Amino acid sequence: MPAAEPENVAWMSERQLARAWPTIRATCLDATARANGVRNNHHVSHSTWGELRWRGYHPADVARVAAAIADGTAELQPHWRNDTPEAKLLDKRLRRENLPGAIGCALLVAIGVAIVVTFLVLTWNASGSGSSSPSYWH
Repeated sequence: MPAAEPENVAWMSERQLARAWPTIRATCLDATARANGVRNNHHVSHSTWGELRWRGYHPADVARVAAAIADGTAELQPHWRNDTPEAKLLDKRLRRENLPGAIGCALLVAIGVAIVVTFLVLTWNASGSGSSSPSYWH
């Protein structure tokens, strides 16, 4: 019996996986793939800035699980989906937990903008105050 030829597979990226499974939360794509037996392949790239790692997913398995998600037979936790009451509660909790950070970021940006505007106003007033600065344009 001859050995099986290696199959040439165009592995799907996580972005493509998200498009194939639109009802699955982006943070739960890998967990869904593992729970449903989707073959994956780790890719590593080396560059000047260091090592980049990403995971590719087998397209036939992704299609099989997409059909299982559509007919309700996929192995899923309720909070992995976007359209369940558990997911809506999780979203609400995450927004509430992240609110202090969002307010802090907004205040930090506002303070930064105020400092820059103050600096520009002071610089503009100092240069246009009628002082006898030499003119280089004759």
